[in-house]
Amino acid sequence: MTARERVAAFLLAHQTRRLCDECLAREVGIDPSTAYRAAVKAGRSGGFIREYGVCSDCGESRLVTCASR
Repeated sequence: MTARERVAAFLLAHQTRRLCDECLAREVGIDPSTAYRAAVKAGRSGGFIREYGVCSDCGESRLVTCASR
């Protein structure tokens, strides 16, 4: 499974969460730079929203990714 597929599967399984790249990387078990690239690709493919907001895990105001509902 590719990093993008892992990120997409995790976000779809946890639709209420909005995660920054660092927290997403920790949850999925990949490098933060890989999580960034995977989240950007997922956002471009549709079905996911990438915007500035508060991360559900760390509480920081950052660029977050979530599944669109």
